[in-house]
Amino acid sequence: MADVIKILPLSGLDEKGRDCYVVEINNDIFVLDCGTVAPDKTIPGVDFLLPNAQYLYENKDRVRGYFISHGHDENMAALKYFYKKAPAPVFCSKATRMIMEKQAEINGVNVDFHFYEIQPSDEIVVANRKIIFFQTTHNCCYSSGIAIDTDKGYIVYTGDFIVDYSLKNKAFQFDLKSLSKISEKETFLLMAESKTADKPGYCSPKHEVTSKIERYFKQDRRIYVNCFWQNIFRIYEIVDLCKKYRKKIYCYNRYTYDIFNMILDIEPNLYSKSDLVTKDNLLRNRKEDTVILIFGKGEELYTEISKIVNKTNEDKRIFFEKGDIFLNCALPTPTLEVIATRCIDSIYRTDADVVWIKGKDVSSMHARQDDLKFFLSVLKPKYYLPVRGTYVELMGNAKLAVTMNIGLTHNSVFILDNGMELIFGNEPRPRIVPNEVNNIKIEPFIVDGKGISNIGTEVIEDRRRLGRDGVVIIASTVSIPKQRIICGPDCQMRGFVYVKEAEPIVKAITNIYIDEVNKALAANKTEFAETEATIKDRVKKFIKRENGREPLVHPIVIIGDK
Repeated sequence: MADVIKILPLSGLDEKGRDCYVVEINNDIFVLDCGTVAPDKTIPGVDFLLPNAQYLYENKDRVRGYFISHGHDENMAALKYFYKKAPAPVFCSKATRMIMEKQAEINGVNVDFHFYEIQPSDEIVVANRKIIFFQTTHNCCYSSGIAIDTDKGYIVYTGDFIVDYSLKNKAFQFDLKSLSKISEKETFLLMAESKTADKPGYCSPKHEVTSKIERYFKQDRRIYVNCFWQNIFRIYEIVDLCKKYRKKIYCYNRYTYDIFNMILDIEPNLYSKSDLVTKDNLLRNRKEDTVILIFGKGEELYTEISKIVNKTNEDKRIFFEKGDIFLNCALPTPTLEVIATRCIDSIYRTDADVVWIKGKDVSSMHARQDDLKFFLSVLKPKYYLPVRGTYVELMGNAKLAVTMNIGLTHNSVFILDNGMELIFGNEPRPRIVPNEVNNIKIEPFIVDGKGISNIGTEVIEDRRRLGRDGVVIIASTVSIPKQRIICGPDCQMRGFVYVKEAEPIVKAITNIYIDEVNKALAANKTEFAETEATIKDRVKKFIKRENGREPLVHPIVIIGDK
């Protein structure tokens, strides 16, 4: 019987990250990547958004493996949070394994992954099915695309990639030989990233910063350089310049030291650990020969740099002084632009010279139009599914494929939403099953400092309202026998009204509360859920009428005695 194939994106579509794609062949489930995404400012109080793993929980006996393309948060960081509930072998490179383990350690998550370490371009058999990894070029070392063999042809997932044959370091080499071997058999379905599918040309060589910062390493001055630690390609560039111009590296803090040592464990020949400037030798080493590395993740990176500016950092020997150069090699994501701009602006106020590398100067290492055309022209897939990107980017990728004149049309290129199923069965044409029919849960799991939880749109909206319009909490204690309020009410408001305007509003809210509670007591009610709902509705309408805000309103009635 011919293979029945189902493609189910749990997350990653119409968003930048949180990649998680289920490939179901007959009774076997293969999971391609399992990542997180940082929330934007409209979802306050959340650290990460994860894919909803309920489908994997319900079908855990059919999950044959997790196939992780590379060690970026968007591709692997979610798995540690729900692996215990849906365990299966994890197939990835040694570098990705080490990064996943370090991530779990940093986040304090105790998980014992069942790893199968593969080479960057390797061929394995899982559930009697051939799986081919092929190394790609990305800003994470030893990244790979993945091809799954079926009787219809290969299902190929590119992961994140660019086309660049100029790189000599084996950690970032594009393995054209493996890709050519895959192309010898028909590619049934190609799943390709879309993050920069709207940008013309190739990404290379616009992804490199070496040409923009090398001249500063030639100067006899101390250099500070910041970088997001997951941009390992950028770290390689910085280290290569340090070696070329005989600069000694000092890791700014313990976090930077641990991450840098992990990278050196992955690539021992990158830099000798014995050449690192130790904490005890920092003042003994000539300032002009020193490069101070500052790594971080997200907002924490800029927080640490701000501490240096304000001289509130732990090591008082490290501060910006005249003659220093600060190289900003961390390109902020849209959610970090405000805090990054504020941080870099504060460095300009010091005596250091600032070199601000911006997004318009350096491209992120994601496939542009000519990179995608290369994959399409080599593999010539029968069907095409753009993944990873906003809806506009997915559409741009789809339109690009149709214009390639390789047989792809609007009937063979698909734009899906998370939770939709794309099914290739025994019918002449593939079927798309909308989520309204299959009812697969796609609301994100969240990590908010207290662990993982499942939330719906109502909870997210409450958090947004709390961050935008503030909160009102009003409570009292009542006596059922005495039919009166015996303590309170106490009204607390935050985030939606100036102090000088608060008194009349507090009084009005309190009067509404007392009125409804007294009505309930007079009616001999012993349960107050309905009363609390009425108070909430009246208070929200009153505040909306008074100042146009819609705070989160939380009335509480406590029964003191019955």
